[in-house]
Amino acid sequence: MSKFAHDNFAKNYLEGLLTTIGKTTPSRPIKSEVRAVDLWFERGSGSQEERSQLGLLADLLTKDSLIEVFRNPATAFEMRACKGKLYSLEGEFLRKAKREKQTLSQDQLPSLLILMPTASEEIRSGFGTVETNIPGVYSFPIEERSTLVVIHQLPNIPQTLWLRILGRSGNQKRAIDEFLQLPDKMPLYVSISEILADYRANLEANRKLTQEEEELIMNLSTAYLQKRSEWKEEGLQEGVYKVARNLLRQGMPIELVAQVTELTIDRVKELRDRL
Repeated sequence: MSKFAHDNFAKNYLEGLLTTIGKTTPSRPIKSEVRAVDLWFERGSGSQEERSQLGLLADLLTKDSLIEVFRNPATAFEMRACKGKLYSLEGEFLRKAKREKQTLSQDQLPSLLILMPTASEEIRSGFGTVETNIPGVYSFPIEERSTLVVIHQLPNIPQTLWLRILGRSGNQKRAIDEFLQLPDKMPLYVSISEILADYRANLEANRKLTQEEEELIMNLSTAYLQKRSEWKEEGLQEGVYKVARNLLRQGMPIELVAQVTELTIDRVKELRDRL
């Protein structure tokens, strides 16, 4: 459950953040093979203020990019697979330019951003990454147009908050606690708090939790309970309905959706029939 729940969360979370500064496409297919990237980001016309709200995440996405997110440290095979996706997509771009009789500059070719909690020195050196002036951010050789972010090495500053929420254990908990201290009027606050609440609901519905999943639920509990409190205070059931609809779309059984959201089975069936 961890891998799939985290994959869905990471895609929804990054999509919720990045739609303020561009266009995102989850699971974008790559034509050369039947495979997809975690998230495809196309830079849009977001204002400087909107980009500044995303801190380091926006600074790392200066052009159209593939984003690959790992819950656990990536293996050498997984790193090469990320590279393969970048090269396949580059070939797709070049073929399209040739058909249209255009020339692509280096700046028009896609980049790759890899996010993971930790990465061994062996992996980093094996792929030729070098440290940048930001702890936790490593660059590959320039022609590879790739960046590695080791989340647990990032400094605990506001500019890295959105990336640190994708960390693990205590690192993630501290980041979530920081997030909950943000002004609730902040444009991103509502959408991200709902995504965190959905993530917890997905995990809680799994009856065979690992110890890590149980810890993760505890990390997310404050955000989830705070969101539920807001729904109740405002007299809005729509927030609960939204969570239920999301879980139903992901194929969760009606009984589990009812258990997680505290809705009646009949109400959940009604929501399912309206999808």
